[in-house]
Amino acid sequence: MEYLYTAEDGSTVKYTDEMIKNVIKDVQYYKDQRQGYLDRYHKARVAVYDFFAARHDAGDDDITCTVEDVNELLETIGCEKLKALFTVSGTISFTITDIEADSEEDARDQVESELRAEFDGIGSIDWDVDITDTSHQ
Repeated sequence: MEYLYTAEDGSTVKYTDEMIKNVIKDVQYYKDQRQGYLDRYHKARVAVYDFFAARHDAGDDDITCTVEDVNELLETIGCEKLKALFTVSGTISFTITDIEADSEEDARDQVESELRAEFDGIGSIDWDVDITDTSHQ
């Protein structure tokens, strides 16, 4: 069956049963999506209020919390945690094979001028990393 819709400006549009069913499905989908967003918003509001209410003393103007506390709240409401800066110290042992050189000195010079350390580096290097210290900056 087809349905004919006439707009105020006189233009007409034909709709089939299938088209109307699809519109109804789309409306329900978007209602469900909206409700999901509203639920998450409400949960986040409650979590934030509870977080600060638990740390508030009547008559006190200050609220004290740790970064760990804040990160827990942020994670609860689906946000990225706060980051800290760290210094990582250590030793890297490596073996590089198959260097073409005309002398030991030339091979050393090549390594000294070309060696790079990267987190995601790719190559024929056998890395052994011994981290000796990790601390906040």
